[in-house]
Amino acid sequence: MAKGIQDYTTQESVAPYIKAVQVVADTVYDSCRAVFSKTSAAHVLTVNGEAITFTTMQAGVIYPISATACTSTNVIFLY
Repeated sequence: MAKGIQDYTTQESVAPYIKAVQVVADTVYDSCRAVFSKTSAAHVLTVNGEAITFTTMQAGVIYPISATACTSTNVIFLY
């Protein structure tokens, strides 16, 4: 079951990120705290159960998006 905002310990809440997961395309994960883009491209991320295309994402940038899936393997979910 995915963690809710109240389920994080103080250590987890104040740490920037405690875990990174290399995404496997079209696999559903727990909701992440942010998304790291490995390539400059448009990525289709699932946010609140909806597939949304995020265009012009830049390589090497951390985006504060809480997603559960991606159609690309070129992103890393940060927790």
